[in-house]
Amino acid sequence: MIYGIVRGSTCPPNRGGEDMHATVGDRLHVHSNTVGAHDRIAEIVEVRGAEGHPPYLVRFPDGHESLVYPGPDSVIEHSQTQ
Repeated sequence: MIYGIVRGSTCPPNRGGEDMHATVGDRLHVHSNTVGAHDRIAEIVEVRGAEGHPPYLVRFPDGHESLVYPGPDSVIEHSQTQ
C-alpha cells in the first residue's frame, strides 16, 4: 500500500499556489507547521508576478524583506481598502 498521495487541488482560494492573488498592502500570513512555533505575518510591498500572482516582496515586522513564493501553508489577508 502507498500512503500520503493526494490527487487534485484541495487548497481554498488565496491559499498558497497558482491561484494565489494579492496586491500591495495585503498581508501574507504563513501558518506554522511546527508545534510551538509562531505564525509569521508580513506586508506585501511589491507583487512581481503577473496579475497579482507570486512571487511577492514582503516586509516582516522586524524590517526584514524577502522575496517569497508562498506555499500551501500561506494565506493572503486582503487589506481593508479594497
